[in-house]
Amino acid sequence: MSRHDPHAVPIGVKGATLCQQGTDDFALAQLRPTVPEHGIRRHGHADMHLLVLLAGRYVSEAADMPEVCDEPAVILNPPGIEHRDRFRSRDGLFLTLTMQAPAFERLCGPDGAPSHAVRLPRQSLARAMPLLRELWRWEPASALVVETALGEMLADARPRPVAASTHEKLQRVIERLDEDAGVPSLGELAAIAGCHPVYLARAFRRRYGVSPGDYLRRRRLHRAVSQIARGRTLARAAASLGFVDDSHLHRAFVAEFGMSPGAFRRLALGRAEVSRVQDARLRGR
Repeated sequence: MSRHDPHAVPIGVKGATLCQQGTDDFALAQLRPTVPEHGIRRHGHADMHLLVLLAGRYVSEAADMPEVCDEPAVILNPPGIEHRDRFRSRDGLFLTLTMQAPAFERLCGPDGAPSHAVRLPRQSLARAMPLLRELWRWEPASALVVETALGEMLADARPRPVAASTHEKLQRVIERLDEDAGVPSLGELAAIAGCHPVYLARAFRRRYGVSPGDYLRRRRLHRAVSQIARGRTLARAAASLGFVDDSHLHRAFVAEFGMSPGAFRRLALGRAEVSRVQDARLRGR
């Protein structure tokens, strides 16, 4: 089996590589998009391809993706998938993890690999964020960290089954929670789903592993990731997303992602770009 070149961009990825590391089985990279949307053609991936969208507007054919995604997301493309996923904006930032098909099949084990491209549940972003830290501080144990995180995300890709009728009800609830239309009550969500509030609360947790309220909190944190990756200050991000203050956002960010917003900004933007953003702010005073 040939080793991934740690200096080569993974096949099918179009962007400027900020950092990349690799092993015999996989390559992990952080990139910014450089090819305009019209320049992306339909293409396939012989290997597994995981994309962690940190910032930018992204179009994907994966299941459970909106028409245009403008918040962080984790997208799993099993080996052999063809698509025309692309950025609709040039301010994007993303991670890619590509793994050779035999290694991916071994990791999936008897449960087998997913059969189609899919957006992973929201908890997968918290599992994916340590990949950014490992990429920039690469050392011998990093490969194990990466494989473990991917294994956990594969478990996320196998959601707990519910009846088809319940799935349809929960999808309507998810659509409401993903709207920017204020915080709904459990009664409002139950009315949307057409069921009793207690039934909805139990079915939602059984399907997604969190309560509707925790899902909404997680969504706000994911939007904070995108804003911080674009260079927005913690205070402005907190104010725009409804956190009490920047300290509240800081605590929630650390609890969810295991790193501070400042540490994430340094990793996501790089020291040179952080300095550029700070200089621009000083000039604007």
